[in-house]
Amino acid sequence: MHKKKIKYYENSCVYGELLHENDWFIFLDSCNDVGDYGRYDILSSNPRVKVTSNGNHINVIEDNLTSSFYDNPLCILEKYYKIRKFDTNLPFNNGMIGYFGYEAFNSIPGNNEDNNDSEVFPDIAVGFYDWAIVVDHEKKETWITFLEKNSAVDNIITKFSSENLKVKYNHNYNFSDFKQNISEEKYINNVLKIKEYISSGDCYQVNYSQNFEVNYSGNAWDIYKDLRKINPAPYSSFFKVSDQFIISSSPERFISIKDSLIETKPIKGTLKRLIDKNLDYEQINILKNDEKNIAENLMIVDLLRNDLSKCCELHSVKVTKLFDIESYTSVHHMVSTVVGTLNPKTTSIDILKACFPGGSITGAPKKRAMEIISELENRKRGIYCGSVGYFDANNNMDTNICIRTITLTENKISFAAGGGIVYDSDPLDEYHESLEKVSVFIKYFSNGEFKW
Repeated sequence: MHKKKIKYYENSCVYGELLHENDWFIFLDSCNDVGDYGRYDILSSNPRVKVTSNGNHINVIEDNLTSSFYDNPLCILEKYYKIRKFDTNLPFNNGMIGYFGYEAFNSIPGNNEDNNDSEVFPDIAVGFYDWAIVVDHEKKETWITFLEKNSAVDNIITKFSSENLKVKYNHNYNFSDFKQNISEEKYINNVLKIKEYISSGDCYQVNYSQNFEVNYSGNAWDIYKDLRKINPAPYSSFFKVSDQFIISSSPERFISIKDSLIETKPIKGTLKRLIDKNLDYEQINILKNDEKNIAENLMIVDLLRNDLSKCCELHSVKVTKLFDIESYTSVHHMVSTVVGTLNPKTTSIDILKACFPGGSITGAPKKRAMEIISELENRKRGIYCGSVGYFDANNNMDTNICIRTITLTENKISFAAGGGIVYDSDPLDEYHESLEKVSVFIKYFSNGEFKW
């Protein structure tokens, strides 16, 4: 493994300006001005191997050769994912980067539901990258890491070592025909159905969501740069998958592993931000002391403790932070932190098998909650509530929960939002909360015309 220092830029979009048109360009963006999680950004493109799957239908592109077959995609990923120790002191050297859609759980042993093969986005899209640009905002350094030097790496080193580059903001895009795919009445009725399931003992909590769509024309990279300015988030990402794009402004970590320490940070509990600073501070106190949100958060903390314990050393799983409040552009969130020590025989893919999808976006118990979600939402979630992230050759990983996340196809943008429904949820409040969570997106894509 090799690494070489190149010119540091505070705004990592600079590197994306020269890379974003490349095949399978990926940008894991900490938005370095956000909180305690803004140290590293990771960018790469042109992976050596590309793996996509819908259900168990797998496509592998390696050395420009395509093979298509049926198998368990996680078994295929394990075949290519080789753990090799590299001492570079960087979070990512080489390995897997990509996404796992919400329905990817159907590919995990023990989950055998039928899957719809007709969606534009595959359930899983993962590349195996031999090089990456890693930006360290704490040390104000940028490194390119690579297994072998080649003309592509030489070209990147030359461009980013000598030129004084800037981010270009081009607003040449248009949005039209913004629509909400479910009425307020239907949303409220489905929340009432969930409350009936809870009353009958089927479950304790269900994360229910609604979907939005808008037509667009223009450049996805320009849209990402705009959204990054108005709605920065520590687990943001931009991913070009062939001719489709994923833009995530996620505030939520799913799972990270660093030197055998596992961490998950579930979000449960949300309150809108207010313009008046004093009133906004009061919102924090209201959220801190809200019994419903505390109970909701605790249910998911218990679920995740159980998930992590499947892959951690005995008695190592602990809750280090409970009911913290984190503030973002439009909302305050209640966040807890659960950690554990990885069992030495366990890989990051084993963790994915044990914990995916994240409990904060399913409910509890997870299996029954997901059945109710499937019944009432009656659509594939796709990228929404899945995960984007990296799996390094050192067996380290970091992944987000794909909330505040949009997908872009040829002329359509889609995104979703929801919340955890519990016994004492107020249906109208839940409806409004789901809108507040994506209020930045709604105002941006509806040109301020959608009101609630």
